[in-house]
Amino acid sequence: MVAGTTDGIANLLWKARSFGGLVPVAAASGIDSIEAAYGVQCKTEVLLAMPRCGWKVGATSQEAQRVLDIDEPATAPMFAPTCFQSPADVAVFPGQSASVESEFAFRFARDLPKRPTPYSLDEVMDAVDALLPAIEVVGGRFEGGFGRIGPIRLIADMVAHTAFVSGQEITDWRGIDLRSHTVSLFKNGERVGEGTGSLVLGDPLLVLHWTANHLLSRGELIQAGQIVTTGTCTGITPVMENDVLIADFGALGKVEVKIVLRPA
Repeated sequence: MVAGTTDGIANLLWKARSFGGLVPVAAASGIDSIEAAYGVQCKTEVLLAMPRCGWKVGATSQEAQRVLDIDEPATAPMFAPTCFQSPADVAVFPGQSASVESEFAFRFARDLPKRPTPYSLDEVMDAVDALLPAIEVVGGRFEGGFGRIGPIRLIADMVAHTAFVSGQEITDWRGIDLRSHTVSLFKNGERVGEGTGSLVLGDPLLVLHWTANHLLSRGELIQAGQIVTTGTCTGITPVMENDVLIADFGALGKVEVKIVLRPA
């Protein structure tokens, strides 16, 4: 496979995800559009050969868009072997810019149907059965970290997704105002971030609505049992080996992750 082609960059990203290491930025020079970047995702997913557990949605806050140099949200599949219940140890490769994000996620009770017209917000909400407080572990497989990645490489690299850790499921969630709900992130006992649901497109439910229609436009569908994240409420927090992260969602519970190193 030739680096710079869709197949070539997918193969390099698959190797970096599976065995560690970094991909040269120039290797993706032939991927020159958002559509091509999503094509790399598809080919990488075939190589990974893992069942999906849901969808990661990133770059939904102004801070994340600034750091990642992207002006709209982006999606990528999440995979069952890297989706965990809290508390969890999450293994990361050295050098891949491991960071964490505190997020509201949602589990779907039924499929959203394929159709030519967009879903309404009510239709999307009716298909959801549980709210899940969560931590997402993110990382970059390209050299230079997030500061040099840009939107095309970000999307090609599964929107930097590494792992997903969920807390207790909340089924009686519809009366909760997530826009004003505070989330605090602690690293090794010290608070390092705080925010509310309003930081992600103004409301996590709006992120969910956007995601459903974005995936529909790409020929993808959210299926029963799948989880959809909505982006970080506490920023992007770099982590190292043995760091312990706790995302405190108040009455919605806590999510705990310990970062361990995966030898390359």
